[in-house]
Amino acid sequence: MGLFGELEQKRAANARGLAAFGLKKPAIDGVRVIREGSGPAVYTIGYERRDGDELTSVLRGHGITALADVRERPTSRKADFRAAALQAFCANAGIEYQPWPSLGSTVEQREELQASGNFGNFRRRFREHADRVMRAHLDKLAESAKLKTTALLCYERLHEDCHRSVLAELVAERIDATILAIQ
Repeated sequence: MGLFGELEQKRAANARGLAAFGLKKPAIDGVRVIREGSGPAVYTIGYERRDGDELTSVLRGHGITALADVRERPTSRKADFRAAALQAFCANAGIEYQPWPSLGSTVEQREELQASGNFGNFRRRFREHADRVMRAHLDKLAESAKLKTTALLCYERLHEDCHRSVLAELVAERIDATILAIQ
């Protein structure tokens, strides 16, 4: 057995070991499997500690054809991630930029999270809010994700620290998608 086969066996053994503790599979090639489904893959990505060139390079490397910007206010202190600049980066990379401000967390929700520091509570309340208020928009995003390899974008580098994790779950439930978090 060659080195590649040995590495694959070790990865598989590590994944089984993690699963025994209820943990997800480790990241491979900078992508972590969050949910496995029989439908298309839905990716999530944060732009924290990236620039526009790196972001589009990573997206293209994973075959992303549509970037769903799920920020309520697509502004940033980082010039590359203001809506117009991000749209230009995407256009130059052959990626469709899709603004979805209706899927962003509200200022009030973000302020409450900042004050409490309780992401679990934020997550639960945001999911309830999304189920109540964002249903039609989530349905449209899910339909789009069936047609194009889509990544949901927000700021936080880690999938589990961002509202996009909730949105990805809600989209995945609609189309039985696999969720892949780009690190």
